[in-house]
Amino acid sequence: MSESTIEQAKREIDESLILSAFCMRRIGLSFQDPKSGVAYLRQKLMFIASVCGICYHVFSEIVFIGLTLSNSPRVEDVVPLFHTFGYGALSIAKVFVLWYKKDVFRQLLNELAGIWPMPPLEEEALIIKNKSLAALRITHRWYFFMNVSGVWFYNLTPIVVYLFGLIQGKSDKIGYVWQSWYPFDKHQTVAHVAVYLFEIFAGQTCVWIMVSTDLLFSAMASHISILLRLLKRRLEAVGTIDNEHYDEILANIKLHQRLITYCNDLENAFSLSNFVNIMLSSVNICCVVFVIVLLEPFMAISNKLFLGSALIQIGMLCWYADDIFHANADVAAAAYNSGWYRTNPRCRRALLFLIQRAQKPIAFTAMGFTNITLVTYSAILTRSYSYFALLYTMYNEN
Repeated sequence: MSESTIEQAKREIDESLILSAFCMRRIGLSFQDPKSGVAYLRQKLMFIASVCGICYHVFSEIVFIGLTLSNSPRVEDVVPLFHTFGYGALSIAKVFVLWYKKDVFRQLLNELAGIWPMPPLEEEALIIKNKSLAALRITHRWYFFMNVSGVWFYNLTPIVVYLFGLIQGKSDKIGYVWQSWYPFDKHQTVAHVAVYLFEIFAGQTCVWIMVSTDLLFSAMASHISILLRLLKRRLEAVGTIDNEHYDEILANIKLHQRLITYCNDLENAFSLSNFVNIMLSSVNICCVVFVIVLLEPFMAISNKLFLGSALIQIGMLCWYADDIFHANADVAAAAYNSGWYRTNPRCRRALLFLIQRAQKPIAFTAMGFTNITLVTYSAILTRSYSYFALLYTMYNEN
């Protein structure tokens, strides 16, 4: 590719990551170098404040859970604390991955620009590319809306409950966004305001981290899937015209090898956050469903949005991982179903090599423990229901 074509490819890729980049900037991270010393300092201060905020937020929730267990270990008192703690813990894991692997992600995006499908493209290839990018944009917008609106419903619920109490003639103080522990009396006026603002900041920071990481993963996975589907289309055309295909086949093999390497690098970068995600998702979904069904009517809208975002979040991860898994398998089928029998022996040997390599799955894993596919999503939902049934039985017994 020429430099102008690569720059155009980078712009298209950046457009698909616009919401992810927006959220990253809110926590002081960016794949672009700061333009000045002041911008660099501001970015570092934002990142330090964000990390310290969510770390203390999760720590305070752990302490509060421990105090609740020691004072009142009832199911209805403890379970409502776990899904917000799980969300915060997952945010810490993801911000660590995002910060530690920032240079890796930057390099992967640069490599992606080098193999990005650019004009001139066949009409069908252009349709595949445009449809995939359009679907990705819609998914990103809905996910962004669900998370941001959800956290602001949490943020404003204490004020709404307070105003509702005033209408009913009750004189009460404004509550708090999260149930957390602080090493001071948080009910004093100044402390109350400071705690409320801090909890808004911590909750919003968790959302920025979650959204930026999930949108980054889904976009990069979607782009790999586009390239695999375009590769499948090119392989299906092999042998349809009676001419020499070896150079074309060799180019396709090299592209496939680059995509395999790219997927492996992306898998290594996201493996830790995927592992924590898979481990915590069942608990988060189970606990928030328990709260929605049995407890806290004032928090119903906030918790339903939390449930929706949790289902979309883990579903999006499994969907795009599953898409790559099957797209790679389709590459082997496309090579086999091509007109290979019309080619010379050298082309057939090259296609055989590609088929054998494509039959080895490309899969994202949770640190190697399990492949992430839609089967994983089904298993998470099944475990969530099992945990909910257990909690419901314990609640009824009490």
